Amino acid sequence: MDCCLCSSLGCSYRPPRNNLCMSCYDGAKSIIDLCRKREQEWRDDGEDGEKGRPVGSLGLQYAFKQIKQLEQMEENVSEKLEFLESLVEAFQMGMHTDVELITNDGRSIHAHRVVMATKSPVFRAMFESDELKEPDSGAVHIQELSHDQLRYLLEFLYCAEIPADAMAEHGHALLIAADKYDIPVLSKVCEAYISPTVSLPNVLEILELADLTHATSLKETAISVILESYEDVVFSKQYEDFAMKNALLSVEITKAFIKDRKKK
Repeated sequence: MDCCLCSSLGCSYRPPRNNLCMSCYDGAKSIIDLCRKREQEWRDDGEDGEKGRPVGSLGLQYAFKQIKQLEQMEENVSEKLEFLESLVEAFQMGMHTDVELITNDGRSIHAHRVVMATKSPVFRAMFESDELKEPDSGAVHIQELSHDQLRYLLEFLYCAEIPADAMAEHGHALLIAADKYDIPVLSKVCEAYISPTVSLPNVLEILELADLTHATSLKETAISVILESYEDVVFSKQYEDFAMKNALLSVEITKAFIKDRKKK
């Protein structure tokens, strides 16, 4: 049937019609049933003194009211995000920075203590301690990150965003940093990016990374990929090297395989 909603034929190239396929019909019926349910709840509560008004009228009014509220919420969020963009601009321009961070390649980045301390309890503790600071300049060494990696990490603290190309190149390092500096939001972002990239060639590397960084969801994804091609993985030379370094993870893989076999 040429459905007037989901047909691949452009609406401008077909005559007016009102045919619906079964999928669209079921979807529309579900929406109507949901609206009627909410209408009845609304009428029972007597919201805005609307008891007694016809159900159809209430349903449309309620739907428009909800849409307006959602549009207003979206507009408010957009305004807040635009307002907060000035923070990352201050970082990028080096405006009134008060801490120097030195990376493992000897380069430095200037940032704002208050932003770093409020987003990471580990950074807060570092600033309150003198152990990691250079005695003369007060600079703080971040030895495990390169200049680019630290810059992307800091930008995330300011605006909660990381470019996709940066994730592709530095995602693993950023996940490790997110775990070390206790930045759960960044951990989730890194996990969400890395999970779809798990494949047989890299699954053991990512499993090791997930275990190191306590990335539970990513770890489950990696183990699932291993179970799908269990023999190919465990009889490979790569797995021999992996098992020598990660005995506990090897046991976890074996247990997961046995549980999976029992289910079948």
